[in-house]
Amino acid sequence: MSPSEREIARLRLQMGEIDARLLALLNRRMEIARAVGDWKRRNGFLIFDPIREEAVIADLIRRNAGSLSERAIRAIFLEIFSSARAEQGVLRIGCAGGAAGLLAAHSRFGASDRFRLVRSAAEGKRLLAAQSIDVLVVPKQGLLDLPTAPREASPALPPCWTIRGEIDCPSAFPHSRAARFGFYIVTAGGGQPLPPDVPEPHKAVFFLAGASRESMDRWTRRWGGCWIRADARKRGRDPAREPESAALWEVSVPPPPDAVQACCREVCGDSAWIVRLGTYAIASVTCNEQATRQ
Repeated sequence: MSPSEREIARLRLQMGEIDARLLALLNRRMEIARAVGDWKRRNGFLIFDPIREEAVIADLIRRNAGSLSERAIRAIFLEIFSSARAEQGVLRIGCAGGAAGLLAAHSRFGASDRFRLVRSAAEGKRLLAAQSIDVLVVPKQGLLDLPTAPREASPALPPCWTIRGEIDCPSAFPHSRAARFGFYIVTAGGGQPLPPDVPEPHKAVFFLAGASRESMDRWTRRWGGCWIRADARKRGRDPAREPESAALWEVSVPPPPDAVQACCREVCGDSAWIVRLGTYAIASVTCNEQATRQ
């Protein structure tokens, strides 16, 4: 064996020893994950905990003193999380938005999760309610295709489902109308307040109904954020003549709940109503400026 061959053999031996230690540690992590899963079942928690996952990844990125990139850390540990969830029970993920939605879901979840295509946000909502899926990945604009509840029923909307996170539009689908704003990660049930140790930044998402385009513009001048509006052209309408519409408001620093409700009455009128659909931690907050012009 030449000196060069001995050198590469030595390096590969070192990597093999590290791989063996990593494997032992990962198996130990899976044992602990099973115990965590038992606790979640006893206490009625979903096995998918995006708040915890984002907090772990953010902490690892802060601790990183080596050459691993943030992107690599996220990819590695999202797959570890997927394997850990499989020790607790298979996570069933519904993917709306066609191939773009399926690819987006695969980029956020992992090989140990189970994926299925759903035809629409409405079908995904039905599957969540029937407990046929645990998580719905849906184009942001697709949530606005759901039937709008009357104002009297709006207080009952938040407990039905909650936005837990978001996924960027896959780069393989840069011109997808359905996915141009990205995707939401939705689960059944009401949301919980974010614990104080969750990493910044956060994003809150609200559903506003019965407001004119002009009032939304006034709202943005007061509070900032960005709007995602229903695609009037998809529904056969003239966008310029839409008198009132439903829209999603994304904001990284949400005002207090009382201020949101007061602003809704003052700026949008008594016929409008607004509810919070979710608050979650994300890696970066970027508002698509096109959203304010749809």
